[in-house]
Amino acid sequence: MTRTAQTTLTAIALLAAMAATRSHHFTSLLGPGDATLAVFFLGGLFLRRAGWLGFFLAMAGMIDFLAVQTGTSAWCITPGYALLAPAYGALWLAGRLSTGMLQSQRGLLSGAGLLAGGVVVFFVISNVAFYAFADALADMNAIDFALGVAVYLPGYLAQAFLYSGAGLAVAHVLTRTGRPATAA
Repeated sequence: MTRTAQTTLTAIALLAAMAATRSHHFTSLLGPGDATLAVFFLGGLFLRRAGWLGFFLAMAGMIDFLAVQTGTSAWCITPGYALLAPAYGALWLAGRLSTGMLQSQRGLLSGAGLLAGGVVVFFVISNVAFYAFADALADMNAIDFALGVAVYLPGYLAQAFLYSGAGLAVAHVLTRTGRPATAA
């Protein structure tokens, strides 16, 4: 398989995971949690190039737009939504920095630390942006907001690690069967 075909298949798989799970931003008992954080981390790890980051940012925006058009609440869509680009970029960068690290236990721990750091940076940027631009929160002070949203961070971390681990396991299996999962 050519490198271009590998890259294309990796991108399609990641996009499918995001599209299948990004119907809302909070976990539901009726469906899988959102894989988007892991998709951006794995995109940075496997796809690497900034052009792919732009493509995935556009696709996340399109998925959200379509979700709102079909009845999902637009409550989270504020002018701060634009700051999701650097928030997801932090995850992409964490994946990019993890390239080549995941071949040893020590490297795997470093990659896990980068993923956790990327999730925390995403969480802070996205929540600060929402707080700063959401008219509905104008009467809430920053401390109360921070304490209110902090309870969601463990779930964000758990989902990111679960989906990233699954993606890495699939990549490992594909590599072992002679079909490299990494792309340039």
